Amino acid sequence: MKIIASLLTLLVFGLGFEPSVAVPPPADLVFTNGNIYTVSDKQPHAEAVAVKGDRIVFVGSNSAAKKFEGPNTRIIDLHGATTVPGMTDAHQHLEGVGFREMTLNLEGITNLQDFLSKVKARVDQARPGEWVTGRGWIETFWTPPIFPTRWDLDKVAPNNPVILGRSDGHGSVANSAALKIAGITKDTPSPFGGEISKDKNGEPNGMLLDAAQGLVRRHVPPTSPADDERAVVLGVQRDISLGWTQVQNPGGSYEDIEIYRKLYSAFPKCFPRRADKLIGS
Repeated sequence: MKIIASLLTLLVFGLGFEPSVAVPPPADLVFTNGNIYTVSDKQPHAEAVAVKGDRIVFVGSNSAAKKFEGPNTRIIDLHGATTVPGMTDAHQHLEGVGFREMTLNLEGITNLQDFLSKVKARVDQARPGEWVTGRGWIETFWTPPIFPTRWDLDKVAPNNPVILGRSDGHGSVANSAALKIAGITKDTPSPFGGEISKDKNGEPNGMLLDAAQGLVRRHVPPTSPADDERAVVLGVQRDISLGWTQVQNPGGSYEDIEIYRKLYSAFPKCFPRRADKLIGS
């Protein structure tokens, strides 16, 4: 038996049999000619990436990526563009981002005058008495860095209640019409966990911090289920446009989860895969 086994071993190696090399299935998408940052010390940079379904199946050179190209593979030339792994936001109120896009986005403003100009443009589109809401301003980056007041807003919104959230969500500014609806006067005490900011004469100046925002926001008309779904879609689209591929939503509700499930089941109808647009090619 030992002799037979030895002869078989010699026969196999003598005939020069070689182990077969598995050919990977074609990828759905291959990015080439990129400056790809991998976040791996062993291979910090690469030229190409291959994607199959929702998985990255290859990262490496252009030449090695060829084996993942098939007749139906979509190939995108990055033309040297830098590509990084998708970013994760560990604290993002997804619906809030979407509603900001639906109402009034106040990001990027650098002074009070521009802030008021943008608010006025939105007020001009509203019906008399209609609530005007928005979010995204932050006086830290204004010149000068001053908080807006109810009296500032009154100049551009005398007939519409207005409440506008600071970018961090911990403060809002409301105009006199909104404070009146909420019944906030100089005699109104600050609620637990919040503050009604007041001037030196004790008059509310329009700034509401943390829990005090709820005194006004409870009077803003509720959103519809369709609005809630649209806010999630717009929030996701905004995130994707900035390179976010994952967010952690603090303070979400069971209703939010049901919306996510519904939209996910409709994917990709709600979130079309348009990699070419995302990278600007």
